[in-house]
Amino acid sequence: MVADNSSASCKQAEPYYYDFLINESRSTIPVSIANHITDCQYCQEHIKRFKDLLVLSENQPDLKEKQVRSAKSIFMELHFAYIGQAVTCQAVKPFLPSLLDPALEIKIPTPITVHLDKCQRCSDDLETIRKLGLNSKQLSRLSQLFAETPSSNEMRCSETQNAISAVVSMDFDNTNENVLKHICICPECRNKLYQRRDSAIKENLYNNTGQEQFCYQDLPQADIFDYVVPYGLDPATDQYAKFRRSLTSHLRECPICLAKMQKLHDTVYAIAERSESDVVTMYHIDKTAKTKTVDEFDDLYSGFPIRVEVAKYGDTIEAEQQTSTVNFDTALKKKASGRNIKPLFKAAIAAAAILIGFAFLFNISTAKAVTIEEICKAIGRIKNVHISNFIAGRKGPVQELWVSRTFNIFMTKTNSESVLSDVSKGIRRSKQAGADIVETTNLPDDVAANIRKTINSFLGLVPFNDMSEIPPNAKWEHEARESPGTAKEDTDIYNLVWVDKSRSGKEISFKWRVFVNPETMLPQKTESYQKTSFDKDYILTSIKAVEYLGENEIKTSIEKLSF
Repeated sequence: MVADNSSASCKQAEPYYYDFLINESRSTIPVSIANHITDCQYCQEHIKRFKDLLVLSENQPDLKEKQVRSAKSIFMELHFAYIGQAVTCQAVKPFLPSLLDPALEIKIPTPITVHLDKCQRCSDDLETIRKLGLNSKQLSRLSQLFAETPSSNEMRCSETQNAISAVVSMDFDNTNENVLKHICICPECRNKLYQRRDSAIKENLYNNTGQEQFCYQDLPQADIFDYVVPYGLDPATDQYAKFRRSLTSHLRECPICLAKMQKLHDTVYAIAERSESDVVTMYHIDKTAKTKTVDEFDDLYSGFPIRVEVAKYGDTIEAEQQTSTVNFDTALKKKASGRNIKPLFKAAIAAAAILIGFAFLFNISTAKAVTIEEICKAIGRIKNVHISNFIAGRKGPVQELWVSRTFNIFMTKTNSESVLSDVSKGIRRSKQAGADIVETTNLPDDVAANIRKTINSFLGLVPFNDMSEIPPNAKWEHEARESPGTAKEDTDIYNLVWVDKSRSGKEISFKWRVFVNPETMLPQKTESYQKTSFDKDYILTSIKAVEYLGENEIKTSIEKLSF
């Protein structure tokens, strides 16, 4: 049985050590416990050891920004609320995704991480989630899902089951946030969704749609995660929905990709539904532990002022009955929920604390800057796109370009003619402006090869054909917004600046300005500038406006040009 030799008052005080050190006002600590810690020599000695432990976590150069430090502090508070408590797999599960966020890296043992060290099943779950490659927002939502208690609601089930077809079709506009949340936490509705997706796979195979020949062979699991685990998504405020149309139009028709979604479903919910292992851990601050040598204390925590006990799950009943109350930071609760929450018993507060704390924690922006390499990779994943090319000083686009990697089509339109090259069929169709006659010719093999190469290139959306062509003197800079309206709130601006020489040998400074969606890493617009030694400022030379299309939109564009 997990036990501790300290007095009952000291045991009640342990979960408040972190608050006692970090919060000067100590307003979140019950008065009786705060007074006990102040007067108790045993607790004071343990707090000194705990302070030494925290100092080891403060020297982290990647967490310099104020908001990130605040998030890290909240995250650690949730961890250290389990000091002196029996930690089970269910308690650890909601922490697993957040442990994979680089901005929240913890380099010291906590009550949560020591359980991972001792429990192979939880450690395996962590590695499984790591391999999914989720972003911070997805990790946050997964943490909150794991903190939920599986539940069914007859009225909600009825509403959800009517929306299952829309969810399978990834048409979230015909659902709402509550439906998407319920379908993730209700085992019955979740199972019906799984069965309906299985039926869709069989229907597509029977109908032989042919979509699998265009299958995204290396489609990252993070790209389909939102459609498998839509917990926390709100279709009414989803500003990125339009960028997903091309992907969803493919997914709903492709049996191979639907099967990938089923596999991801199995992976995520196997973790969510996993029962307890036999391992239960308890983490104590121990004044003698740090003085022990490696030979005397030969384990992971040598040199740390902590003591870890391990017991079997069935031996923890008495310890859990004796758990003390935990009051998480009142200010955090006010920010996260808009109201104060009374302290609850530890066994009941765990899930609520994760839901409240993580919901606030991951709304803090910890997004890293987008690199030009990431933009190029994102361009490589485009399936259908429309690019309008403008020249400074001229009204309207000088050229419009449609590229479909799905259909192997390259189509252009200028003031004089429209041309469609269909590489799959080996033909080219052209039509003069104002004419009705469409001329069709065969594409020579070498021309078809060049067009195929163009279709799979950067499509002129970056100023170089290959990353190796970027000059060594080039600088990549994030542009701060000087005033509201500089760009949309969901768009970041970056500049690539370099110097080259003209044919006459004179130096010319170039600037490529790109407006990037930080979620998709895709350019929305690019601007090209030049500056010679005679110019005071950069001069705008050209603009590209980019629109990402679905397969149906590509077909509509072809029809509009009478091809």
